[in-house]
Amino acid sequence: MTQRDKKINFLICLADAVGFPLGIAFFSTQTILPAFLDRCGASPATLGALTGLSSLLILGPGLLTVGILQRLKHVRLWLFWVALIERLFLLPLAFLAPLWGKTHPDWLIWATFIGFGGHSLAMGFNIPAYWTAIGKTIPVHWRGRLFGIAGGIAGVCTLATEWLLRHVVLGRGFPDGYGLGFGIGFVILTVTVIPFLFLREPDGTVHADEAGKKVGRAELLTAWRGDARFRRLGYSQVVFALTQVAAPFLALFAARRFGDAHADLALYTAVSIFAGSMAALLIGWLADRWGNLPMVALACIAAAAGFAFTLIAPTGSMFAAVFVLWALATAGVDLAASNLMMELAGHSSRIPLYSALYNIVRAVPRMIAPWLGGIAVGIVGYGPLMGVAVAAALASLALLLGSSGKKASLE
Repeated sequence: MTQRDKKINFLICLADAVGFPLGIAFFSTQTILPAFLDRCGASPATLGALTGLSSLLILGPGLLTVGILQRLKHVRLWLFWVALIERLFLLPLAFLAPLWGKTHPDWLIWATFIGFGGHSLAMGFNIPAYWTAIGKTIPVHWRGRLFGIAGGIAGVCTLATEWLLRHVVLGRGFPDGYGLGFGIGFVILTVTVIPFLFLREPDGTVHADEAGKKVGRAELLTAWRGDARFRRLGYSQVVFALTQVAAPFLALFAARRFGDAHADLALYTAVSIFAGSMAALLIGWLADRWGNLPMVALACIAAAAGFAFTLIAPTGSMFAAVFVLWALATAGVDLAASNLMMELAGHSSRIPLYSALYNIVRAVPRMIAPWLGGIAVGIVGYGPLMGVAVAAALASLALLLGSSGKKASLE
């Protein structure tokens, strides 16, 4: 690729990296979706089941695409069309929310399961293609700044997002406002994925003897057993996934502690976007200089601090700090841990395999944890779940750095 091609690819990937968090914000699984399902009459266990199902469908199917992607010289068309399907699954909710919200809320709950299930399944099929495209078109030393700059731009857009959430989505209330939120999110997500059609992608560089090879249990076990650094990262992220016993219920916990009038969903969502964008900017910049491992460790510390603060936050407005810390944690996991996974894969031809394996080992705990959390809420309440999440984040940090207490390098 020429330098011009690299710059064009950077801008194309930047558009998607900006549009994705902005679009998702209008049906945020941390704030908006829990409130939406609560107004439909769904229980915390139902929310936990949806969160767990979505996680499984996102993380599980990637293995099925590895062989296909290895046979493709270019992945951009696969990436675009599957991403479009992913977005189309959510569009019906823009119309069904106002149609069924007051008359058939139980139907709307099922529609939400189908919509987010299809959305998550398509995303699961697309994740290896996305990381393959990033690995082929964005130089290693540009990847941190790609997500960092994207986060900074998204942060600048936070004011507009907060205004729309407060005055359009939450201002119009249930169900019409939430329907508009699904529609606005769909438009943003779709417009910003279109540039992938014009990605300047080099031909695939997979070795001839690997192209089209069926990836099965033997290949997965070989990759897992043959890379101790990758195993350490995988074990740590499996334990970190247990924080999902509490993460989907942060907004509901705030509403229970401070009342609906003081649990400001628009503020929490806007703070999440802004903090996530600034965290991406900071983590991307630091990762390019210090490496990704310290940033993953920082994510574990931020998660532990955030869940601990849920128990002592004095007011509903101060509770927003929880979403700041959780945004920092998720930025570290989503960006630094994923970039670390690609580094450990080495050659771009191995990224689909490593990406699929990385997702598979996290799939079961991310599926079970929110479902168990939703059930446990009715038995022990929200507080103990936050304590479990603190313990999981600290245990993940210990596994990442090594059981001896000395910092173990993954580099």
